[in-house]
Amino acid sequence: MKISEHHAGTVTLGVMIDDNDAVIFENSHIRVAVLPKIGAKIHQFLDKRTAKDLLFHHPRVEVRPPVFGANVDNWWTGGIDDAFPTGQPAKVNGEDIPFLGEVWSMPWKVESLSPNSVKFSRMGVITPFLMEKVLTLDPDDNYLTVDYCVTNIGTTSFPYIWGIHPAFPISTDTRIHIPAGNSWYVDGTGPFGTSEEFQKGEKSEKWPIKSLAELSSKDPLSWEYYYLSDLDDGWLAITDHVADTGFALTFDRKTFPNIHIWMVNGGWRGIRTIAIEPWTAMPAGLDHAMTAGTARELQVHESVTTQVKMIAFTPTTHINGFTEKGELL
Repeated sequence: MKISEHHAGTVTLGVMIDDNDAVIFENSHIRVAVLPKIGAKIHQFLDKRTAKDLLFHHPRVEVRPPVFGANVDNWWTGGIDDAFPTGQPAKVNGEDIPFLGEVWSMPWKVESLSPNSVKFSRMGVITPFLMEKVLTLDPDDNYLTVDYCVTNIGTTSFPYIWGIHPAFPISTDTRIHIPAGNSWYVDGTGPFGTSEEFQKGEKSEKWPIKSLAELSSKDPLSWEYYYLSDLDDGWLAITDHVADTGFALTFDRKTFPNIHIWMVNGGWRGIRTIAIEPWTAMPAGLDHAMTAGTARELQVHESVTTQVKMIAFTPTTHINGFTEKGELL
């Protein structure tokens, strides 16, 4: 059923984007579009100062409602997705949990809470959980606030890993800023300028890795996957000084102590994008995380809550973090 169009405060319900229902959050700084029937994904994050959408959009895959259990690689269009209770496909307790989990491919319920806030909610199909997220855009803010709550609504506890999957374009001047201590190479065509042990996944190296932190669409074709750990603070950022754009995501590093980086610079399916993802654990598959002892367990009726902020900012050379109001420190 189509949501009736309604505008109040910074929120407009019932907008259509490419024949898909959308909820729009908009003020003088940013415009954010959410697609409730496609995993409540953030489809657009427009920085009005530069008139640029800061997110990646697949050049060949149109936005359309996915099929539950499908391979996310064949449906993914970019933007920001939620991943729960796994990243990579996983077999747990005899069940096949889909690639990127159970929420990205399903329609979510929409509830208007205030002129500036909307709650989106979705129950699991295989795993008995309720995920709720309240998105808020106040009139004067350059950031979107997302308050998450995941509750076990089943009869037994269940294991999980949880991530947020934002994807960005790679330009001629893409810079990655993350206050991490160590990095592990997982897969791909191989990082340049690193040790043989690191390239085999046998040891970590100190972050930043220059070939990953400083990217250009003119670099040799490649794709790579990394884990980062030992965060000094809970934030990540990506900048482009040529385009004069910056996007940051702040989070609780106790909830998300790891960063996963999926970098595709033309070396996979002819696209250029980088996903920089806060995660509760590494590795990226729930079954492997259970084996490694890094998966978390949610008890019956237990809830886990956390808040993230998504910020549009003017880039600087050095980034030391962000204030509660989305300003550079």
